[in-house]
Amino acid sequence: MECTRTSLLLSLVGILGLLAHPAAFGQASGAPRTLPSFVTAVQEPAITILAASTGAVLRSLGSANASLDLGRVSYFKGTSASGASSTKTSNSLVITTRFILRVDCPGPTTRLSQVSVSMSRLDASPSHGMAIDGISLGTAEQTLVPSMPCGSAGEHRLDVEVPVSTLAGAIGSTIAFVATLRK
Repeated sequence: MECTRTSLLLSLVGILGLLAHPAAFGQASGAPRTLPSFVTAVQEPAITILAASTGAVLRSLGSANASLDLGRVSYFKGTSASGASSTKTSNSLVITTRFILRVDCPGPTTRLSQVSVSMSRLDASPSHGMAIDGISLGTAEQTLVPSMPCGSAGEHRLDVEVPVSTLAGAIGSTIAFVATLRK
């Protein structure tokens, strides 16, 4: 979404630049016209969610959006999705899968730049708990990766804990990942 706004802003600046120079349209140039300076939006690092070779099926829902398909899950039968496994406890079923996060940075020095990646849960569903790499997810932002080079990727483990008392039906949650350029 941020890239779209940046593209529109850059296009607008380009059009205004042409209007500022009448000679570009074959008109005589007189006294130079000045335009107010524009500050272009700084692009943020982009996170891409990829399927891990040992993970569940990943469905892409558009730019920077993806969904992991954990298939049908049963306390007694486990999971039906390839790339997902389950473990029973006395009170819950924990479904585990793997995925990859790739972070790309704008600009010419991408390999030299470092980013930190944080995560948060955008829903507060009491029906199931979630953890990534053992870090329980909540609505407050938490650090997943303190530092990683731009242009790199890392594999992560997702655990979804569904209590035995949860009614049958679909469950879903949304997790937000944010990459912050470190100076």
